[in-house]
Amino acid sequence: MATKKAEILVIDDEEVIRSGCQQILEMNGYSVAVAENGRIGLDKIIQHEYDIILTDIMMPEMDGMELLDEISRLQKELVIIVITGYATLENAINAGRKGAYDYLPKPFNPDELLAKIERGLDYRAHLREVQLLRQDRDRNMLECSNERARTLTIINSMSEGVLAINRQGQIVLMNPMASKIMRLSEERAIGRTFDEILRNPDLKKSIVSSLQQVQADLRSTRLEFDTIYGRAIEASITPIIDENKECIGTVAVLIDVTEDKKIEKMKSDFVSYVAHELKAPLGAIEGYLNLILDGITTNNPQTEREMIEKSRDRAHGLIALINDLLDLSRTDRKKILKEMRAINVVHVVGEAIEFYRQRADAKSLHLTLNSTGQVPSIRANKDDLYRLFANLISNAIKYTPENGDVKVDIKRTNSHVRVDIIDTGIGISEEAQKHIFDEFYRAQNAVDKKITGTGLGLSIAKKIAEDHHGYIEVTSEEGAGSTFRVTLPIIQSE
Repeated sequence: MATKKAEILVIDDEEVIRSGCQQILEMNGYSVAVAENGRIGLDKIIQHEYDIILTDIMMPEMDGMELLDEISRLQKELVIIVITGYATLENAINAGRKGAYDYLPKPFNPDELLAKIERGLDYRAHLREVQLLRQDRDRNMLECSNERARTLTIINSMSEGVLAINRQGQIVLMNPMASKIMRLSEERAIGRTFDEILRNPDLKKSIVSSLQQVQADLRSTRLEFDTIYGRAIEASITPIIDENKECIGTVAVLIDVTEDKKIEKMKSDFVSYVAHELKAPLGAIEGYLNLILDGITTNNPQTEREMIEKSRDRAHGLIALINDLLDLSRTDRKKILKEMRAINVVHVVGEAIEFYRQRADAKSLHLTLNSTGQVPSIRANKDDLYRLFANLISNAIKYTPENGDVKVDIKRTNSHVRVDIIDTGIGISEEAQKHIFDEFYRAQNAVDKKITGTGLGLSIAKKIAEDHHGYIEVTSEEGAGSTFRVTLPIIQSE
């Protein structure tokens, strides 16, 4: 006889059956609830968890077959025993199809009832065990799936390329970055050997060497190589060792260092350029000063004055270079550090023109400012905006021969303010226009005419325009002058 206190629900429209079952079962240590029809029984099943359901088939409101249908919709693991006076084979089959575990024909004695209950509870215990095993399996599968998904997500989101290769040399994993670096789709690579896929002989050799390693000689191999697409790649190849200290594969981590190489070259070129630009004028200044200090020009004041003037001009060039470098540094700062407010472009351009008015007059240039209509304000940093137009106006004056014209036109075009700086200077060749905004670039005709400059002014102007969500463009013809056009967005509320 069962020692555990199982919970049983008896559903029958005959009170004598309900009470009889209840007394027999309670005397044997079971907890029993009763219901006089299928509807009431279903409500109790919904509200409470029972181990065994005893139900009649023929009942008012909801019969046993309808009750079985409703219970199946609840998706509960219940053991249902049908008690009926119509114990035909057809009823038994139909009840089994609808989820009944067993049936008990009326009339029945206490021993028959208890035997059915015992078998039903054993089956209930079996169901619970299966359910627990299923939940444990699902939980483990979910954990494995989640862990695998997390791992793949991490690998796929890496900025480095990852290639995993098994002991047979087959590629078993390739993340999107590796696919991009190697210009090779994952579908084409997975399952094929690295010897078929990879083209660089040094990389192949390193992978072969890694696959042949043992624990005593475990090490990572690093190498750099260039792809046929002109990219510089840094690779780190490491063997995968199992618990038996055997190599079961290798992992290659690929990093595209092309941009780093470019930056290193730019830094090297920058240092070389600055060193050259500083060394030449400082050497000239030192030479002139030594001649003066040695007394060689004592009897020739005109020569001495010329040397001092040349030293001053060279010093002025150095100061201009340093100022351009400082401007370049300022434009690279975070935009959040700059104060942006409503600025009247006409006023800023007017200030720049007045500052360079004397330099224009010294070359007999006609420097004019034209403003068409009402020009709205823009959101800008005043110092940067002044530096932008000062660079362009200064260049126009510098590269325009004597008696030429430099004109600045300002007008509104839809949602932007457009500023044109027009000169009648030496112009820019079509080829030079492609590079004119590059740092340190100087057009050949300017170099040939020995017009001094650092090659930074236009790159600074371009950066400032872009910082203000605008742009700068040039139209020019060599020998016929240039037009630099700056387009900046106006404040939206206006």
